[in-house]
Formats: sequence, structure tokens, C-alpha cells
Amino acid sequence: MTAQADKRRRELAQIHLAAKQLGMDEDTYRGMLERVAGVRSAALLTVAGRQQVLDHLRSAGFKAKPRKRVAQHPGTPHNLSRVEQLQKIEAQLAEMKLSWAYADAIAKRQAGVEKVAWVRQPKHLSAIIAALHVEQEKRALLSEVDDSLRQLGLNREDFAAMNTQLGKGWERNRRTLRQVCSHLSEQITQRALQEH
Repeated sequence: MTAQADKRRRELAQIHLAAKQLGMDEDTYRGMLERVAGVRSAALLTVAGRQQVLDHLRSAGFKAKPRKRVAQHPGTPHNLSRVEQLQKIEAQLAEMKLSWAYADAIAKRQAGVEKVAWVRQPKHLSAIIAALHVEQEKRALLSEVDDSLRQLGLNREDFAAMNTQLGKGWERNRRTLRQVCSHLSEQITQRALQEH
């Protein structure tokens, strides 16, 4: 969808929302369109006509509610609504409860750009999404490890002390986390079999 088509779609949606918010029935709505812009259907409005109708609806009391975002973090990019990949990044940050500064650090490391909002190349944005996906996976695996350890009456420190071959930073290594998940799952299964 082009930026122009997207703008048209958003303006038409706003016109319909305004008519609903102002309690206009079908006849009143069509009459207003005809009086203000000379058409009986919003689909026929020109760019200028859409603006005239929106101005009229605002003067009649329509108040547009701000767009709800997945996460309202400090540092939210100004171009968020125009770049689909930024919206995906926002969703990932919200899910992990991370700030935009985290994505900015990835952008600086991977693309040499200070802020994710300034990244222009889709391949760089895709790389940031991939990096965030890796972080999501690590967090999910670590959560699974913690759940399994709880079932076994252990915590991470106990487990690391019993498995010194894990090495420092094992909690951040996906491959190791997958192996630990598998190992703990086997232990839970064996314990369940022994109890029956």
C-alpha cells in the first residue's frame, strides 16, 4: 500500500469514527458530506474534501483518540506508524518489557546507526527483529529451565554448582539452554516414573 493510499484509508476511517462518535444517523451523515464537500459518499472525497470534512467534524466536537500502541516506551520512534518493521520491533520490546534504548543499542551494533528510528534499510531492520527474536527465545528457554528446576526443588545456583561443566554465562547461550531443558525434562520424567 502506498503512503498516499494509507493516508486516505486512515482519513476515511477517522471520518467514519467521527460520525459515529457524534451520533450521526445515515441521512445526517450523507447530508453533512453533501453540504461540506459536495458528495454523498466518503469514498468519493478528494484529498481536500477529506480535510474539509474532518475540519467540519472537529468543529462539531469530534476528538480523535490517540492511536493505541502495543507499548508506549520512552524513545518511541516518530516514524513508527509508517514502518511496519518498527511496529514488529515495538511488539517484541513490549513482550519482553524492554525500552527502545535496547533496540537502539542493537541498531548501533548491527547497523552503525544511533537510533533504530534512523535505520532506513529493511535488511537492517530485519536483523534487529532477528536479534530481538533470539533474545525472546533465550528468555523463554531460561523460563522453562527455571520451571523445571522448581519442579525438581532446585534453583539455578544449585544446578550450576552440580554441573560445573556449564561454564560462565550458560544462561545466555541458546544451545546450552536447549540442552539443559532437555536434560531437566528427562530428570522430571524419570522422577515421575520412580514415584509411580
